[in-house]
Amino acid sequence: MNEKQKKFGLWSIVLLGFNSIIGSGIFLLPASLYKFAGDWSVAVVFITGAIVATIALCFAEAAGYFSKNGAAYVYTKEAFGNFAGFEVGFLKWFMQCIAWAVMAVAFKNIVANTFEFTDNTFLCNSIVAGIIVLLTAVNLLGVNAAKAVNNISTIAKMLPLLFLIVVGIWYITPENIIPNSNPNPTYSLNSETLVSALILAFYSFTGFETFGTAAEDMDNPKKNLPRAICLSLGIVIMFYALIMAVTVGILGESVAESGTPLADAAHVISGNFGYWLITIGSIISIAGINTAASFHIPRALLPLADDKMVPEFFGRKTKNGVPAAAIIVSGLVTVPVALSGSFAELAMLSVVARFAQYIPTCISILIFRKRFAGDKEAQSSFKVPLGPVLPAAGTIVCLYLLSDQDPVKILIGLGFMALISPLYFIAQKKAKSVEVKQLEAN
Repeated sequence: MNEKQKKFGLWSIVLLGFNSIIGSGIFLLPASLYKFAGDWSVAVVFITGAIVATIALCFAEAAGYFSKNGAAYVYTKEAFGNFAGFEVGFLKWFMQCIAWAVMAVAFKNIVANTFEFTDNTFLCNSIVAGIIVLLTAVNLLGVNAAKAVNNISTIAKMLPLLFLIVVGIWYITPENIIPNSNPNPTYSLNSETLVSALILAFYSFTGFETFGTAAEDMDNPKKNLPRAICLSLGIVIMFYALIMAVTVGILGESVAESGTPLADAAHVISGNFGYWLITIGSIISIAGINTAASFHIPRALLPLADDKMVPEFFGRKTKNGVPAAAIIVSGLVTVPVALSGSFAELAMLSVVARFAQYIPTCISILIFRKRFAGDKEAQSSFKVPLGPVLPAAGTIVCLYLLSDQDPVKILIGLGFMALISPLYFIAQKKAKSVEVKQLEAN
């Protein structure tokens, strides 16, 4: 089997991206968003999609400059130096392990609640550990196995949602989704709820920042990654808008009080069949985002190992091109965190971890454009339109969202970044020591 066959092609990358963004949150978003936006919910999805695009398109252009693993780590390191890159790269990897633990527990919760065995602690813990161990094993089998599982889980996730859209669109009451059509709404968009609605919708789009983490396992990443980011974001925006339109259009204001809005809408159009189709789809969906996480997370360590910022053995690959050590250690970190149930406090790192990727990437675009201006071969295959406007807008959006966060979460994140700083200097000292010994040996 040749090298090209072993890598993710454009549409496999798009499916991986789709899996990275859309998880269990889509099944609860209509109820949560409607409480803030009312009959403006569908419009808010498009508005938020445009806001998210200011950041996502920066990631698309940055991905077009490099074919290395790492995404924001690579962009930050190349633009701002090794230390900044290390802080972003290590924090990103550790935070992704915590996020995977959260998603594994979410998978357990939805399965246990659906089949009513929430009191069986042993079975619940077995499911949590089992999905992490299983997906770790799948990744150890090679890229082909991971690609197959990802593609199957993404398609299986999409089918119930497509059923809801295609069938449910005929059951929509237009007045439910046309802004200001209800003269006496229980829930409505106003100056007080607008920001909350946009922030809620914004976080439902996150995940695009992971696309380039495994660039080296993708076919022609400098060309395909920017295209995949743009395609995935466009598809997700339309998907969210259609799901919101159908669910709100069918349920009306009652959607706000529904604990399972998509399943309830499906029940209206096709009875128990629709209800269970969406319920099973939600289980597959959260399994899918676990699959995408299990693929991305270990590969976040590879560029750090290549640059000697963590032990080099994390970057070693088997004859099948599998980073076995990185895959195993990522699983070993994730399992105890997931079983401990104490990740709620650790998850507070996510605020700084996310914006530590977004802000440097947006700014790096302006640096790369200037640095590579005279080198046609180094130019990105994709360029964000409107010159510096969108990178600047993306940076402003990030700073605004960061300012809206709980200061305690920001301090915890910054404290963790300070805590891991010595690791960088230890790694650099060791790398220099090894170089000196090699020179002496020669």
